[in-house]
Amino acid sequence: MDIAGRTIVVTGAAAGIGQATALAFAELGAGRIHLADVHAAGLAETAERIGQAATVHRIDLAEVAKIPGWLNGLGDYDVLFNNAGVVAGAPAFPEAPLEKLQWIVDVNLTSVVVATQTAAQAMRGRGGVIVNTVSTVVLGKGFSDAMYAATKSGVMMFTRCCAGLKGDWNVRVAGVLPGLTDTPILHKTGADGAADWMAPILANNERCAPRDIADAVIDLVRDDSLPGGDWVAVRRSGGRVERQWGHDEPA
Repeated sequence: MDIAGRTIVVTGAAAGIGQATALAFAELGAGRIHLADVHAAGLAETAERIGQAATVHRIDLAEVAKIPGWLNGLGDYDVLFNNAGVVAGAPAFPEAPLEKLQWIVDVNLTSVVVATQTAAQAMRGRGGVIVNTVSTVVLGKGFSDAMYAATKSGVMMFTRCCAGLKGDWNVRVAGVLPGLTDTPILHKTGADGAADWMAPILANNERCAPRDIADAVIDLVRDDSLPGGDWVAVRRSGGRVERQWGHDEPA
């Protein structure tokens, strides 16, 4: 897909990967970029950096029942980047209260499912691309934040199961799997910053820049030859960006 002149929707656009990707879309001439997040100040910053092409939407994606009405109210759009996500913080599973567990599931997984369903129905026939933010934790053997890992694993399988939408509806669904990335979320894993279990992860792994992930999202959107259900993991090693690709053909 040629991004120039297209209408883009980015959730989690107030900082980090969402902000970097929104800026990348703007650099490539997107005609309209709808920025969504719960954080007003960050949204305003992203919009100011983009300029006239930006439209701000302050929305809490944990309120999943509001997502269809919001998306349908935007008019036609060509790309949806389901990027918003949260970590458990403290107290984590199994000590977290039920309300917090439900919040994590709703933001990280249910909102992605509902937004994808809504967008796919809107794009049906005319075409479009949906990219979901997953995480490289789904490719590993375990992760201390059980709720984050579980919800992101759900997003990964959901994305792969949407492979058939390209052939059936002309809607291509893909996933981007960020490795350790230098975003504000790294400092929310504990009660007052990074959790203790994050220390060896931060010490032993190179951090991606948000733009590293944004570049992968752009490539996913641009490449209409991809069959659907595709994913790309992005990591840094030896100062270089490394990508690992996966493709899921419809069953």
